[in-house]
Amino acid sequence: MLPQLRLAWRMQRWEMSLLVGAALVLTVAALILPSTEGGGGDPRMIVLFLTLVGPILIGSVLGVGLVAAEVEHGTAQVAWSLARSRLRWLFIRAWPLSAVGVLVCLVLGAAAARLMDETSPSNIFMAAMRGPIVALHLLSALAVATLVGAVLRRVVPALLVAIAVNAGILILLSSAVQPWMEERATLIPVEERSVDPVIAVLEYETVSISSTGELTLTEPECDTQASCMAAMAELTHAVRVVPGSAYLPLLGFAAAASLIIVVAASAATVGVMTRFGPG
Repeated sequence: MLPQLRLAWRMQRWEMSLLVGAALVLTVAALILPSTEGGGGDPRMIVLFLTLVGPILIGSVLGVGLVAAEVEHGTAQVAWSLARSRLRWLFIRAWPLSAVGVLVCLVLGAAAARLMDETSPSNIFMAAMRGPIVALHLLSALAVATLVGAVLRRVVPALLVAIAVNAGILILLSSAVQPWMEERATLIPVEERSVDPVIAVLEYETVSISSTGELTLTEPECDTQASCMAAMAELTHAVRVVPGSAYLPLLGFAAAASLIIVVAASAATVGVMTRFGPG
């Protein structure tokens, strides 16, 4: 195990340093922002945006270097011939990167979740930036980038294509999940927002409350500023949220999608390596 980790470090020390360093900086920023005056607004959004795209970018950089760099540098013939099989070679090279990536992304995902809980998540896509889902993004990006590198066999073109493909996969999966999350959204009074955990805040509404406590969407009926103010005073401000109970099913979907992508991309990568050789 340690020799394989040392090999991964020797082969891709700059990429692994970028992974660990970027994750560390984002984690520290996510942890300290809630306690600062700038905990909301732009600084928070920058950290969350980088938490979303960072694993995709770094996973693409790491994955492309596995096969494409070996071929481009002319070392693939020796490396693959010394391995018992090309599947074994790919596993030995990939698992240290995956293990380090998962570890740092789990920490980052936990810090991002705390940041959103402390400063209020803003929209439905925030769920993709919390907890283990961040690590799943990196694993998927790593597998897809490895396949793209095996096909194109040149680092720079493969990196550009891998980033585009991984971004497309993320957008596709987010679009597929959005209707499901909207169906599970519930209305709660604004003052109860901090009582139960939520994973996304969708929109703010005005509601009326029945005698049984049921919330009903209600638009104020008025024609002057004074009447509008009076009508609004009789209504309650509410927020449509995705409850915390929806996170585990969402995590299950993300894990299943990631597993399918990793298995399919890895099998295709080995197939390309076996069929076309080092080239």
